[in-house]
Amino acid sequence: MRYLAGLLLALLVTGCAHKTIGVVDFPEGVIQHRVIEGEIKWKPCPPNLPKDCEMFVLEGHPKKPDMFTVRFRLGKSFVMPAHTHPKDERVTLLSGKAAVGFGVDATLETAQKFGPGDYYINKRDAVHIVWALEPTVMQITGIGPWEAHFVK
Repeated sequence: MRYLAGLLLALLVTGCAHKTIGVVDFPEGVIQHRVIEGEIKWKPCPPNLPKDCEMFVLEGHPKKPDMFTVRFRLGKSFVMPAHTHPKDERVTLLSGKAAVGFGVDATLETAQKFGPGDYYINKRDAVHIVWALEPTVMQITGIGPWEAHFVK
């Protein structure tokens, strides 16, 4: 009986401490998280990403083990060299045009082209290269911690 009581207590404690992925911790009295396009304050991308890149985190934190959504604003000279991610990558193109090619030696000519409203998922650990073909805004939603491992 004492064992069952201890087990039940342990389950309750660990169950309460576990955060469900994708659940937003709203402050008291708040019932909606919103981001208004005109109020976005773009910031430079981290130094490990190519130049001509700005970003804004819409929700979550890409380095924490939970859901996140990030927008990237890319200039037409942006090229993300061959890389992989340890988790699936979900991308929506909001504006502009981009191309994604697979393999270390992928070329722009053979890459899949995407435009506004297009959506794709890249399989985890798939080597790929991303080109912005014009000024482009793309949105990535995923489960962190988010990592990019460069191949070359």
